[in-house]
Amino acid sequence: MYIEKVNLENFRNYESQEINFINGINLFVGNNAQGKTNIIESIYVSAFGKSYRASKDMELINFNKDFFRINLNYKKNNINSKIEIFVDKNNRKSIKENGVKISKIADHVGSLLVIIFSPDSLDIVKGSPSKRRNFIDVICSQLSKSYLIAYQEYMKCLKLKNAMLKKDIVDKDYIYILHEKMSEDIYKIVRSRNDIINKLLKKSKIIQSNLTNNEEDIDLIYQTDFLNKSKDEIKMYLDEHLYIDILRKSSVKGIQRDDLLININGEDVSKYGSQGQKRTALLTLKLANFEVFIDEKDDIPILLLDDIMSELDSKRISFLLKYIENYQSIITTTDASFVKDVKNIVISSVKCGKVE
Repeated sequence: MYIEKVNLENFRNYESQEINFINGINLFVGNNAQGKTNIIESIYVSAFGKSYRASKDMELINFNKDFFRINLNYKKNNINSKIEIFVDKNNRKSIKENGVKISKIADHVGSLLVIIFSPDSLDIVKGSPSKRRNFIDVICSQLSKSYLIAYQEYMKCLKLKNAMLKKDIVDKDYIYILHEKMSEDIYKIVRSRNDIINKLLKKSKIIQSNLTNNEEDIDLIYQTDFLNKSKDEIKMYLDEHLYIDILRKSSVKGIQRDDLLININGEDVSKYGSQGQKRTALLTLKLANFEVFIDEKDDIPILLLDDIMSELDSKRISFLLKYIENYQSIITTTDASFVKDVKNIVISSVKCGKVE
């Protein structure tokens, strides 16, 4: 899988721009606030139907314009495919694959496999549990439509339950019914998360060892209340905690409380790891994610690397560039001095929403 070109119309600071890509390293160089990250964001939006930077689609529309449109052409298994994303200022949105309108986002996610790596990605290692859950959920959603549907259904039930818990009089029978549906979704979600974490761990141990000359061993531990529980046991567990839920007016148990513990040589890297260890752990996880996608989808995902070279030392940069030289990657940077003896690369300049 690789992207051939992207056409941007009124997207962020791009009024009209066609960007062509090679099936290799595509490096975009320019000062800050020129539009480099917007290129990566447009590809992410094409893959997921939403931005990873903006909470509202309308924020992506160019100033004083009525809409934005992204047309992305890519090749998968030697077959040409096209994704079109359209959003107007009235928040009307359209997603099309090869000219066919997509009505459910679950039917679209996974068509274009991408892995994003940005300075904010470091929150996966050092940030809150929600960042690590999102990391796993994005992987699972791209690999399985049924996972994404189960996750969406669970979050709908959780929202309804929390709304009910905030009322002066709580309808317990209604919540017990919600627990019935939530337990089915939890069962699916936890099994999928655990499976992917185990696959990531297997890949991560090899990558981490190569990155650190066998000096560091990484371990991933899935923390959840529901592992190895049946659907009935999960429902009973939720029911047993309803009294506490009512007291706190919020759901105290659920997969929204899960976490992924990342250990280096037996210690929690978020608490005890150096900055270098945290960056290495993140790089390991992202490359493990890349390899899991190849195994599970029998296809090669696209790497989106947004201004991360400034976060890595020369050793890690060399390792990364060697690793990705045979795959498609889209990289942004303010300084291309790290590019030495790199094969299969095209360097473009970005200035004021124009690519040369």
